Amino acid sequence: MGEPQRRAKPAAFARWPRWQVVQRFRQLGQSLLLFPLIWFGYGIEVRGRKRFKQVSEPCLVVSNHNMHLDWSLLLRTIPRRMRKRTTIAAAANEIFGSRRRAFSSRLMGNTFPFNKEGSGVRQSLEHTTALLADGWNVLIFPEGAISLDGTMQPFKTGAGWIAVRSGVEVLPMRVDVLRPGIYEGARFPRFRGRVRISVGAPLRIAPGTSYEDAVALLEKAVREA
Repeated sequence: MGEPQRRAKPAAFARWPRWQVVQRFRQLGQSLLLFPLIWFGYGIEVRGRKRFKQVSEPCLVVSNHNMHLDWSLLLRTIPRRMRKRTTIAAAANEIFGSRRRAFSSRLMGNTFPFNKEGSGVRQSLEHTTALLADGWNVLIFPEGAISLDGTMQPFKTGAGWIAVRSGVEVLPMRVDVLRPGIYEGARFPRFRGRVRISVGAPLRIAPGTSYEDAVALLEKAVREA
């Protein structure tokens, strides 16, 4: 009988994006490449910036999802001290369907694949709470899909599960596209878009709250941010 084969480590548990050397490379890449490109495409108005000082870390950052680049706009808005300890839950079937896209996403955004359906959902939820327990802030988009017309869709219950189980504070953020930019097809002379990012008051979901009630509170906080 041959030796038993080693079970491959699930992609969701990849550790290298959080290695110190990768973190330093990411900070450099964001400062020299990603954020200048974002500045070129969008002017960003930030409301409620003082909320960043009020939230306790690690925290669960919850945002609506109405453009492909909103994750980078949110990262640019989050203070550096907080950003360098932030990881992003990204759609497993979209972002991680391509090895090249998965690698660049992990490298520049410190993402991890989050399964929205099937047997991997529970594993994704538990991995998210494990990251929070390990001291990482986690950015999630509870709508589960991009709403390109700007209308916020109902949040998935998993966000409530994470908020209740982890016990960490939640920081609601909302992205509003005031004027589409070049990355959304705008042309010269008004190629530069305008985006408003609103930061709401931190909240903590009480232990014992039902997941349905918890996610309703999160959705309300993002709408009112």
